[in-house]
Amino acid sequence: MTNFVATFYSQYGAVQFRRYAKSKKIGCRLAPVPRVLSSSCGTCAHYKGDSWDIGFRMKDLETVYQLKDDGSYEIVHTSDLSDS
Repeated sequence: MTNFVATFYSQYGAVQFRRYAKSKKIGCRLAPVPRVLSSSCGTCAHYKGDSWDIGFRMKDLETVYQLKDDGSYEIVHTSDLSDS
């Protein structure tokens, strides 16, 4: 299982993500966004999975990062909204 950190455009999106993950039996905790990452709302979701994509479909999802073994983050998904 891989560790992921998802950031959101709004706190509402973060709460909805946690609720969705819980409904899919995926452990998820909300926390402040790590300082090295940028986020619109300041709240992120930490979760584990085989893939970053757990099926959450909401435009509030900003970016998903994979936590690497050395403690760094790699972007694995960026929302289309960031292009506008």
